[in-house]
Amino acid sequence: MNIQQVLKNYGLTDEEVNLYLAGLKTGEAPLARIAKVAGIKRPTAYSVAKSLGEKGLMGNFKMRSGLRFVVSPLSTLEQNLKRRLKEVSEILPELSVIERGSQTKPKITLYEGVEGYYTALEDSLKTINGVIRAIGSLKKIYEVITPEYDENHYIPTRLKNNTVYRGLHFKGEAENIFTPERNAKEMREVKFLPDNYFHSDFVLIYRNSIIICTSKKELIALKIESEEIAEAEKKKFDLIWELI
Repeated sequence: MNIQQVLKNYGLTDEEVNLYLAGLKTGEAPLARIAKVAGIKRPTAYSVAKSLGEKGLMGNFKMRSGLRFVVSPLSTLEQNLKRRLKEVSEILPELSVIERGSQTKPKITLYEGVEGYYTALEDSLKTINGVIRAIGSLKKIYEVITPEYDENHYIPTRLKNNTVYRGLHFKGEAENIFTPERNAKEMREVKFLPDNYFHSDFVLIYRNSIIICTSKKELIALKIESEEIAEAEKKKFDLIWELI
């Protein structure tokens, strides 16, 4: 085991490690002597000794011959570690409360440009053995990501992940694409919205996330990560699905 690395893991700098180990070798001694053994210049040694003192690992006392320095015994390292572990253990419950609080807050990420669309959509492909709900204009989303991306990458990846695509799209622009034969082959369920309710955005709902993609005109994809919001959007989607 590398002693110097272990001491650095403890939180000491290279110079602090060298001075501490030198102090163990010399015992109580003038700082100039300890610094020489450590290979540290004397002016630097004073600041390093002060830093070690603040960490409880070095002290000094006056003698007639001058100021003497001495490092704390090895047991001090163990005691300090135990004290730190105890302090961390005591605040763990409070940290857990803070962590849970942060996890309950929705996380919102804004993606801009064509690459932003792809980045946002790729996240939905992490869905395994699940359902991706989609609603909106297929024509408008294809103006950004292209049908080739869908057919050559998105659909094959989704099928590999055994994930169903459930879509609400507009009949006038999707009826010829989503045929019963293709839907069965590509694990896809589709219902058509009336064209008089046409809107240009495209929304994906999956796991605990919602992605809202605007048309090519604005070129923005907004991702919301929230279990509560995602669950609400799934229920809204399912309601529309049942009513059509």
